[in-house]
Amino acid sequence: MPHVTIGIPCYNAEKFLAQSIASVINQTYQDWELIIVDDGSTDQSMSIARSFNDVRIRIISDGTNRGISYRLNQIIQEAKGEFFCRMDADDIMFPERIKIQWEYFQGNPEINVIGSFAVVIDDDNKILGIRKTSLPNDINECFKAVPFIHPTVMGQTSWFKNFGYTNDLKGVEDADLWIRSFNHSKFSIIEEPLLFYRDPPQLKIKTYRFRIGQYIRLIQRNKPQLKCPKFTSNKFIIVSIAKLYTYSILKFLKLESFVMKRRNIRLSTNEISKYNSILLHK
Repeated sequence: MPHVTIGIPCYNAEKFLAQSIASVINQTYQDWELIIVDDGSTDQSMSIARSFNDVRIRIISDGTNRGISYRLNQIIQEAKGEFFCRMDADDIMFPERIKIQWEYFQGNPEINVIGSFAVVIDDDNKILGIRKTSLPNDINECFKAVPFIHPTVMGQTSWFKNFGYTNDLKGVEDADLWIRSFNHSKFSIIEEPLLFYRDPPQLKIKTYRFRIGQYIRLIQRNKPQLKCPKFTSNKFIIVSIAKLYTYSILKFLKLESFVMKRRNIRLSTNEISKYNSILLHK
């Protein structure tokens, strides 16, 4: 039985999937299984996945589109490993990622889920900066900012099976998971990047508008957990709508790069060179 199950939900990822799978195979820690679950891809993603001849890789494909939450829950139920490791089909692991996270759990068995920082790349593998995150001090802060960069997380498989993902909150399924579990869990963050996270610097207003709508649903569903739920939930909703209008104006004025650059921390020339070296030898 593998110690770690790595799960990749996949939908039309033919451009990046081979890089993602290769970065798993090249891990310094090798006691893993990789479950790739297709979500009704119409491109060559599954042909690419099947081209890797490794008995540790399992591919599940039923030809239907069910959404990421459904597929993540499916992977978790199929997982044989004690720990479940998230990854997206367009991201790339650092070679030491699984080893570092696995060893962290060995020294901190009370922790349920850990995440890490990430180096952000665009569709051409150009390094855009580093993205950091921090844990909230209370449940209200959990509503304001997502504590984890989702594809960096690893956690106890039993914990993921217990809480699971909510199927009807696509786009904010991770935020919902952390909020529902916050008062019953122990989280931690490794303060170094362990993943190349693909996030091109284009502001997609249609996608952002959809996620704001989902975020409002998330708030309304979980607001009993808030301190002063009526006042605080209304505040979060108003701020979210204000952000949407602000981003829409910036997009219209072709100033969206101002917003996107603020999401990542700039790296020095030496740091970019270091991370490029890791990326080229993924």
